[in-house]
Amino acid sequence: MFTPEVWRTQSFKGPVPAFHCLLFIVSLTIVLLTACASQPLTVTHEPVTLRLAATDTCGPLIEELAAAYHEERPWVTVRVEVFNDAVVGERLQAGSAHLAVLSWLGEGGEELWSVPFAADDVAVVVHPAVPVEELSLAELREVFRGRIGEWSNGTPIQVVSREEGAGVRAVFESLVMGGYDVTLTALVAPDTGGVLKAVATTPGAIGYISWSWPKDTVRALSIEGVPPGADGYPLRYALYLAARSEPEGEARDFIQWVLGPEGQERVRRYLGPAP
Repeated sequence: MFTPEVWRTQSFKGPVPAFHCLLFIVSLTIVLLTACASQPLTVTHEPVTLRLAATDTCGPLIEELAAAYHEERPWVTVRVEVFNDAVVGERLQAGSAHLAVLSWLGEGGEELWSVPFAADDVAVVVHPAVPVEELSLAELREVFRGRIGEWSNGTPIQVVSREEGAGVRAVFESLVMGGYDVTLTALVAPDTGGVLKAVATTPGAIGYISWSWPKDTVRALSIEGVPPGADGYPLRYALYLAARSEPEGEARDFIQWVLGPEGQERVRRYLGPAP
C-alpha cells in the first residue's frame, strides 16, 4: 500500500518529461521565428543601363532626373545624351536609345509612343542694353522677319535663331512666325549655349531659348504683357517622353517615376506642371 507521498511522486514520473519536451519545442519555435524576423530578405538586382536621348533645351532637367533616379535605384545607370530634336528622334528610331525626351514630335511623331510630362516656355531674350521690356506677338514676328531693323535708341537689331531640327525653333516658328520665314540675316546658333553667348555679346541682339536654362547674361522679355514662367504666357509648349513602342521593364519604371510625385516635384522646380 502506497503512502500519499509515494503516490504523488510516482504519478508525475510520466507527465513531467512530456511537458518539458513540449515546452522545449515551443521555445525553439519562438527562437527560430524571432531569428527569421530579424533577418530581412535581401534582393540582389542585376545592373541595368537605361539610355536616354534628350533635346538640349531640357538637358539640365533630364540630367537631374537621371541622377535622382539612380540614387533611388542604384542598380540602374541612366545615360543621357543631348542633341537637337531631329537627332534625338533619329537615335530613338535607330535603337540607340531606349527613351527620347522631345520638345517637338514633328513629322512621324504620331508613330511614336509618347506622353507629356512637363510644360516649358520659349523665353525671348535680349542683350541687357536693349531698351525694351516687352513685345506683342505681332511685334516679335516683325522683328524676326527682319521688317523692324532697329530698336528705339537706334541700335541695329540682330536676330539670333536656332538651327534646323531644333525643337525650340519649330515651337517658336509655330507659335510666332505664322508661316513666315525668319530673316536671312539671322545668326544661327547650334545649341542653347550658342544663343546665350551670341545674345549676351552682341549689342541689339534678340533670340529665344528654353526658360529653364540659366539666363544671367541676358534679359527675358514679357510677351503680350506676360513674363515667361507666369500663367497665361503665350509661348508655352509640352515636353514629351517618347519610345518606339509602349515601354516595358526599366524604361516603363523610369517613366512612372517621372510622372509620379517625386519626379514631378523635381520637374516643377524647373518648368512647372505638365499641361
